[in-house]
Amino acid sequence: MKRVIYTVIVGGYDRLMEPPAFPGWDYVCFTDGRNIGLRAKLGFSRWDIRPLPEDGDLDSFRRSRLPKIMPHRYLADYEYSVYIDGNAKLLSDPSALLDQLSWPMMAVSEHPFRDTVVQEIDECICQNKAPRALLEAQREAYLADGMPADLALMENNLLLRRHNDAQVIQLMEVWWAQMNTHSHRDQLSLPFVAWKLNFPIQTFSQATKRAVFTTKAHYRSPWARWKRSLNKRLGQRKPK
Repeated sequence: MKRVIYTVIVGGYDRLMEPPAFPGWDYVCFTDGRNIGLRAKLGFSRWDIRPLPEDGDLDSFRRSRLPKIMPHRYLADYEYSVYIDGNAKLLSDPSALLDQLSWPMMAVSEHPFRDTVVQEIDECICQNKAPRALLEAQREAYLADGMPADLALMENNLLLRRHNDAQVIQLMEVWWAQMNTHSHRDQLSLPFVAWKLNFPIQTFSQATKRAVFTTKAHYRSPWARWKRSLNKRLGQRKPK
């Protein structure tokens, strides 16, 4: 089985981390070229550096999610893929986890903080993660379509997939369509799509994930940190 571990680095949001060498796995990074590091630029990295796919007039959020959601388009020569976020690193060979899960069609971890999609939409509204009206419309559309109010939330920073399987491809294509219909918050739309298509995504615990996977804070340049601090201070000022 030809297997790949891949990630996406866009807009300098994260710094590419060099992965451990796991036998039988290739490594692919889709990127716009920012913050990939000298080693990768000189061709000495384990990562196979590939340009970020283009798709019309997508914003930076959705463009970064193209390869994340659609590996069947960009990694068709691989039978199995492990996607990790740009701020993540695998601590051990994912083959052991996949053996434990019997190499599922698709598997993700349970969410560490919230239980349901509805709770996550409310949190996204509170944290201003997307326009409020867009998030509220997404919630209403999903509930009107019959989505259970207690539909379980999943965490999408580690995705395990037989991405060329016909059912998985259908799931990914519909997921991508939802991403372009509603908000860019992919954690909101995946559970809905899986429920709608009656697709059984296998889930595993956070404890299981932490044994093989870790994340660090997203990278911010000194200028970006200063701007963020200034904006927070300005936002905390009481109106006169």
